[in-house]
Amino acid sequence: MNKKGLATVIVGKFKSIQSVIFSTVAFLVLIAVVIVTAVSMRFTNTSIFENSSEYTHTIIKQMNQNIDSYIDYMENIAYLISSSEDVQDYLFDDEINNEARYRILNQFETILDSRSDIRNVGIISKSGRMLINHGKKSVNSDLDLNTQEWYTQALDSPEGPKLTSSHVQHIISGERPWVITLSRGIRDREGSGEKEGVFFIDLNYSAISGLCDQSTVGTKGYAFIMDAKGNIVYHPQQQQLYNELQTENISLVMNAKSDIVTVGKGDDEKIYALSHSDITGWTIVGCMNMSELLRNSRQTRSIYVLVAVGLIIVALLISSL
Repeated sequence: MNKKGLATVIVGKFKSIQSVIFSTVAFLVLIAVVIVTAVSMRFTNTSIFENSSEYTHTIIKQMNQNIDSYIDYMENIAYLISSSEDVQDYLFDDEINNEARYRILNQFETILDSRSDIRNVGIISKSGRMLINHGKKSVNSDLDLNTQEWYTQALDSPEGPKLTSSHVQHIISGERPWVITLSRGIRDREGSGEKEGVFFIDLNYSAISGLCDQSTVGTKGYAFIMDAKGNIVYHPQQQQLYNELQTENISLVMNAKSDIVTVGKGDDEKIYALSHSDITGWTIVGCMNMSELLRNSRQTRSIYVLVAVGLIIVALLISSL
């Protein structure tokens, strides 16, 4: 074999080895970049989900504390009025005590004038004697109090006030406002010693919605409130719920074993963050769409892919040299 032929063979083998090394390095680089990119994207999604869930839960807990403080304030009003001597004298004396009536109406007027979030305030005895608001509006004569949850629960409850879910109040003739009622039974201390009357405050629906809307849980996120029985106390789309145009997975929330639960798949997947109140018995629920949470993740994913492609191109160029 002449020198020229030998050189050709050596060069051919060198190029063959170079091709093998290049292909091997390119393959290894490609695999490494793909693995690192996939792990990074997975970690980013998990991190976004956990941080967003924790943030939502923190907001819901704060919202729960605000509602507890609000209801606690209303409970103090209920206790002060229902335990006063004037209320005892007016509701349970054989004759109407006009001085007590005047002082009670002054208290009611002060409450209504200073609190725009209170729709109605009043006292009612089993005998039918009552005072409501300024004492000027007529009471609905067709209303059977024994069918009203806020009335019967206040009389039957051993101690403390009771809260209803949102409902239409029929107590005043010609008025049908959506309210949440806080009521408290009144014992006849000088008579039977049993609960013979009820004090109630009707809270405007907007009062609770205002507390829930103070903190946002994302652009599409929202918060709603359930009572211990699973009834909706407040929901930003309350009318749609009643018209069955929107639904919530109440059973999932009621049976949740943790404060963070997920439901649905794909773009319909939701995250529920829960906070239960021992004061009201309510559960505050924050709802966020997974698609909204992972919207920034998609942008991050695109960056990861671009960086990965750039790294592969650079690695191939270096390997070719």
